[in-house]
Amino acid sequence: MRSALTVARVTSLLGVFLAVAMLMGVIGAGLVAPVVGAAGLAAREGVGMFERLPGDLDQNPLAQQSKILTADGRVLATPAEQNRIIVESKDISQNMKDAQVAIEDERFYQHGGLDVEALARAVVSNATSETTQGGSTLTQQYIKLALKDEALKDRDEEALRKVEARSGMEGYVRKLRELKYAVTLEERLTKDEILTGYLNLSFYGDHVYGVEAAARHYFNVHAKDLSIAQSATLAGIVRSPTATNPVANVELATGRRNTVLDKMYAQDLITEKEWKKAKASKIELDLTDSQRSCINSLNPYFCDYVTAWLLRQPALGATEAEREERLNTGGLTVTTTLESDLSKKLRKILRETTPKNKYNLGSAATIIEPGTGKVLAFNQSSQYTFDGSGDKVRQTSVDWNVDSAYGGPGGFELGSVAKAYTVVTALEKGVPVEAEIDLPTPQLADSKGVWINNPADPQVPDGQTHPVAVFTKDDFQKGCTIGEDYWTVRNAADENHEPEISLRKATSLSINTAFATLASQVGTCDIIETMTRMGMHDSTGEQFSPFPPAIVLGADYASPMTVASSYATFAAGGVYCPPVPVTKIVDSNGEELPLDLPECERVIDKEIALGAVELLKGVVSPAGSGWKAILEGDRPAGGKTGTNNNSSHTWFAGFTKQLSIAVFIGVPTGAPAGADREDLQIGDTYVDGVLYGSSLAAPTWKRIMDMASEGMPIEDWEKPSSEILNGKRLTIPSVIGLDVASAKKKLEETGLTASTQDVSSGQAAGTVVYTTPGIGSSILTSTPVVLHVSTGTAPPPPPPVVTQPTQPSQPLPPSQPLPPSQPLPPSQPSQPSPPPSNDDEAAPPPSAPPTAPPPSDGGGDEGGGRGGGGGDRPPSPPGDD
Repeated sequence: MRSALTVARVTSLLGVFLAVAMLMGVIGAGLVAPVVGAAGLAAREGVGMFERLPGDLDQNPLAQQSKILTADGRVLATPAEQNRIIVESKDISQNMKDAQVAIEDERFYQHGGLDVEALARAVVSNATSETTQGGSTLTQQYIKLALKDEALKDRDEEALRKVEARSGMEGYVRKLRELKYAVTLEERLTKDEILTGYLNLSFYGDHVYGVEAAARHYFNVHAKDLSIAQSATLAGIVRSPTATNPVANVELATGRRNTVLDKMYAQDLITEKEWKKAKASKIELDLTDSQRSCINSLNPYFCDYVTAWLLRQPALGATEAEREERLNTGGLTVTTTLESDLSKKLRKILRETTPKNKYNLGSAATIIEPGTGKVLAFNQSSQYTFDGSGDKVRQTSVDWNVDSAYGGPGGFELGSVAKAYTVVTALEKGVPVEAEIDLPTPQLADSKGVWINNPADPQVPDGQTHPVAVFTKDDFQKGCTIGEDYWTVRNAADENHEPEISLRKATSLSINTAFATLASQVGTCDIIETMTRMGMHDSTGEQFSPFPPAIVLGADYASPMTVASSYATFAAGGVYCPPVPVTKIVDSNGEELPLDLPECERVIDKEIALGAVELLKGVVSPAGSGWKAILEGDRPAGGKTGTNNNSSHTWFAGFTKQLSIAVFIGVPTGAPAGADREDLQIGDTYVDGVLYGSSLAAPTWKRIMDMASEGMPIEDWEKPSSEILNGKRLTIPSVIGLDVASAKKKLEETGLTASTQDVSSGQAAGTVVYTTPGIGSSILTSTPVVLHVSTGTAPPPPPPVVTQPTQPSQPLPPSQPLPPSQPLPPSQPSQPSPPPSNDDEAAPPPSAPPTAPPPSDGGGDEGGGRGGGGGDRPPSPPGDD
């Protein structure tokens, strides 16, 4: 049996002898003269193959880690297909170099790529004993590693199969190729260069490649600082990295380390004292997790976002696959805009705001720098994990701050955050800051928004009734109007249904009926255009729905980053900057790559922006719905609360001159609804009544803004011009006899807005009978023109009046003529008083530090009703958000 094994070994190693002979240049009659028959033919064929093999290794650059850094230089992640960090020779300790040479190729510095002595010794040993001894030099091993790495990177399965071939003709050809590459490589490179390449390329187990990554992973040190024992441990892993790494089996790793130490001592690479001390030591690991995945990042949610953003950068490649390859293997250094300390503090605030709760409320916030679009920070209250919790709130890998394209959940209903764009459009149409808005006469609707006293179709109320404003399709621009016959709009606590209200009050208290009226006057399609200009879009990146409930009251969905970036336009005086998470990318050669960054653009006039800021500052005031957001030191700020129909999504979006922040608190999209959001106990915080944007989002925004603004100077905006504040005086054009839409359009073209009031008249229904003030009158744009519109039915004649002869005590004044060409206006019925409110939240707080309940903050999406979408409401509507 023993002799049979020996013969088999000798026969199998014949090819190796041939390879040695060929490489030494003595193939032919000399060394191989005794070889006859098939062996001779194989030799001649082998010579031909050898001559045809390339003599130079055309290897691609080694795959290596890229680094994604925070703005302050901390490592956010190291994306890589292989956890490898390339280092130069000077960055590797001599201990490590000696250990690797001692165990792999002790004659490394004596041979020229092929060690004939070692190869011959291996042949004899393998042929005459039960053990297997390798004859490859360290240079040959480097060649094999390089070829394998290239095949893996190119995803070339055929090349990989050839690299790993061990038997038959393919095995011999592989060996020949490695031998020839080794010889030519030794002619081109120094020994130190080859050894450095080998150490950078080797696999050290536990998902780490290269000596630098291994040193950091196992011992939390750099390769240049490896001790003798640590170096011996790593050098011993290479031969069998899966089995002998100390994480997999510390006993095997220790035995293998000691073998390396024995080799080092035998070769006089270490002293006896060093040898004994190292062998007596235990392997002490200080494991550090790889950051090649975002899961171990300082901010895994931001890491995911910036990775997705990078995969859209043309500088990294023509296709997404090429960009991913470049990011994972190209050794790039990416500097982001993320401020790590700000991000950490933001996460702490959000976690304190929404700890585990039965309502399934989570929180998220984005901080943007106005004027640049830099994403300074964003975070959320959840823990990052791919194994999400059942509620999808406490644990999730879904990034709540970003649009769907970057992994977001689809956004959240905006609520009255959307009203800011109606403000801008109104100011652009000439409506001044000090404008008064004529509100429609209140009607009645039931809890589902059905118009009870609809003259065309009276209804029996289903439950409690509420005062509402009623709008029809004709009240809005074609293409951007309601989908049903009418739309009923409610206010918070059924308040603020007076005949007239100032734009300042309507904005500060977020009054739904006022904004629906204003939108009907300035044009709903125009409001969409304003939103688009200012970077506001739904979570898919598309324009908002062209329906008043979405346009005016925020029934559509958007991400916190989109909201914060858009609101930064106000802070920057009308300049919109798309969000940017990266400032610089440098390749492995130190060359900076060109970034495809969106440019900032002026999208609204500076004076218009100042007017909008003036109105939005009223929200963050003692009398505003966002009074809980008033900042330390009375730092000037503007903003807007927001709440959807069932309080599942609440917001506060606001800004100072230096920062723009959007805070979302609610049930994340896709999560179960949880308990009713009324009279909430969340951690140590109690919310009395229904959850509004002012309840948690506003005070959370204040905490974040105060924290982020610390050390910044307190700055304010300049006052808008007199024309923006008070409007300009224009002449009312003739609109008598026109239909309402045509009359409004004509006034709009002049720069005026209009409200309507029905009057009994025999003229055609829907036509303008007269105006207040009259045609030709001069009027400030702050005052809407009242269009008195015919009902088509003439008023009944008045009853006869019986007069008693009296002697007047004084003469009557002469009668005043009506304006020319206008019929006598009929007597106007008195406006019904709005029903009293039993909601204490409607009372504004005192001007001192607030202790009383706040004014209603909104529930702007409570304008659901017929044609409005909306759904079921809580017993009290969530206000005018």
